[in-house]
Amino acid sequence: MVFKDLNEYGNNLESDLVEFSDILNQKNLHQIKSIIERNRRDWLKDNWKNWYSEFTELGKIEVAMNIISKFQLGILQQISLSTKLNIIARNFLNLYPYGNELDLSNYLFHVLDLKGNKDDYYNPLNSNLYHTLNNGKGLPITLVLIFILIAERVQLKVVGCNFPGHFLAKIEIDDEMLLIDCFNNGRIIFNSDLEDLSTDSYQALLTIIETPLSARTIIKRVLHNLLNAYKEANHTPNLLLIKSLLNSSPIA
Repeated sequence: MVFKDLNEYGNNLESDLVEFSDILNQKNLHQIKSIIERNRRDWLKDNWKNWYSEFTELGKIEVAMNIISKFQLGILQQISLSTKLNIIARNFLNLYPYGNELDLSNYLFHVLDLKGNKDDYYNPLNSNLYHTLNNGKGLPITLVLIFILIAERVQLKVVGCNFPGHFLAKIEIDDEMLLIDCFNNGRIIFNSDLEDLSTDSYQALLTIIETPLSARTIIKRVLHNLLNAYKEANHTPNLLLIKSLLNSSPIA
């Protein structure tokens, strides 16, 4: 009877259970896990389109990533993604008041030691910016988006690059274009290195690098990563949900 009532409780169940955290044990939590996960899926379906109406491209990305984070983490996300990014941006400015894009890269990928999750690549949480900031590991695009969103907060410019192989960040220092491999501790890729990194021609690579990416293109790539991750995890309900989001999201 109790679980029937919980099943009909709605999307506030997870947050209201915090009041009873002292009497919940592992057995109880396991029994209500499926209810919480279903409620999170319902919440995601209800809130996903919120990013469509954001005016700026970075605003769309940040809102979409925060929605994904809240869907995956629920009450474990104690503050918003935006607040967490603001804190990191302030900490960077305290250390590098006149820092440039390379300084920010060094701060994120050496001081904070953010890096690619090579040992557990297909974990769905690798697409979660909030989790990556806490755990220190994520996918290439997740790390690049952290770089981009914090750069914007400190008046620096970083953009994403759909490079063959995996997603990279692009910056410009003293009129020189540099690519940053956020997955590999912020490794710098110079123009002269390009032909060694891909079988594509130099001109084809330049075209890829110089092509601007819309928020919709980036968000769809994140969704495709989640699709692969939930397929690998054999999590059919979440797999079907992400498929539906891909089908309903605006075309880039």
